[in-house]
Amino acid sequence: MSKPTKPSPVCSVIIPSYNCLNYLKQALASVEQQRVDNLEIIVVDDNSSDGTWQWLQLYQHSHPHLRSIKLSGNGPAYARNTAIKQANAPLIAFLDADDIWLEGKLQRQIDYHQQHPELSFSFTDYRHVSEQGEDRGTCFEFWPSYRHLSQQKESYQFQTNAAAKLFAENVVGTSTVLASREALLSCFGFDEQLPSAEDWDLWLKLALTGPVAVGSYCDCEYLMRDGSESSKSQQRLNAMHIIYQRYATNISSQSTAALTQAKARIATAEAELFNERKQRMSAMMMRLKALSLSPDKRRVIETLADARNLLLLK
Repeated sequence: MSKPTKPSPVCSVIIPSYNCLNYLKQALASVEQQRVDNLEIIVVDDNSSDGTWQWLQLYQHSHPHLRSIKLSGNGPAYARNTAIKQANAPLIAFLDADDIWLEGKLQRQIDYHQQHPELSFSFTDYRHVSEQGEDRGTCFEFWPSYRHLSQQKESYQFQTNAAAKLFAENVVGTSTVLASREALLSCFGFDEQLPSAEDWDLWLKLALTGPVAVGSYCDCEYLMRDGSESSKSQQRLNAMHIIYQRYATNISSQSTAALTQAKARIATAEAELFNERKQRMSAMMMRLKALSLSPDKRRVIETLADARNLLLLK
């Protein structure tokens, strides 16, 4: 008598991890509490030295729906791409090893994608949390074009001119994304040659090839760690310039205003880098450039703060 065929997974959760074992345990626990049937979890250990691989081998004994992949330290883009190719589900959810999902997040998103199979990807709001547990606000509250969503009834909706909006404001948190595996493969996944911001690059590629949905749910917590990827300012700035040039022509056909907003974001990133290097006058010039390109309350406050710093130096 043949064994019953195991049902194919409805979703593959991809978690890259590098020396992040303590956080990884919390991330996996948050996936388990989703209680989604036929779930596949793929953890990619990117050459950790903190015992991650050994722990995963033990964890798998009691969690047969989890698979582990061992790599030699090629970075998160390569790790995620490797897992995408090996995934068995039509939908891919991304979760960073130091982030967590709140209960119900994944099932809601899967349900919406199954109702709208044409979607290339969807994303939601998320909350910034410090290593000390301090609540630093949500992502959508920070971005002017998305702030209204954080005040709306929780729901998903299709986003018009998605590529232009995501070019203007890089609002997508990787750990909130659910994407079509077919769409990811057609876009060749994350660009492994970019020095940083390969996530922003991929969301733009996907948005130019298929519909995008945004959810007003805030069901993910993003850990703000010192020394994490988000702190590598120079690499991220270099990547922003590359991505701007890569997509400017396509975006201009949707919205010239998006180009201006992206330039303002790059100028802001330049100012922050100059401030890190104590080059206050250069930082001030970039603040003024950003403000002139895309004036808003936050840029006024940032510019005034840098002006005050300059005066204190005199």
